[in-house]
Amino acid sequence: MRRHMLDFLRYALASSPGKVIGTVLGFIVGLVMVIAGPLAGLYLAACIVAGYLLGSYIDRRRRHTNDIFLEDFLPPDEG
Repeated sequence: MRRHMLDFLRYALASSPGKVIGTVLGFIVGLVMVIAGPLAGLYLAACIVAGYLLGSYIDRRRRHTNDIFLEDFLPPDEG
């Protein structure tokens, strides 16, 4: 049973990652709204939107595929 579930998750992520990520984020925001209240949930949603917009802006300004933000902090691959 577990093997079938992992295969399904791999297929879902490969075929429509936006739907899977959106569903997971929606579940998390809904859970926060139930547990912490609507104001905390709206704040979390605003932070998610701001992070998405900032990431989108950074992605559009990137010129090379090897120009990744984490490479500024991590040593280069030696393999």
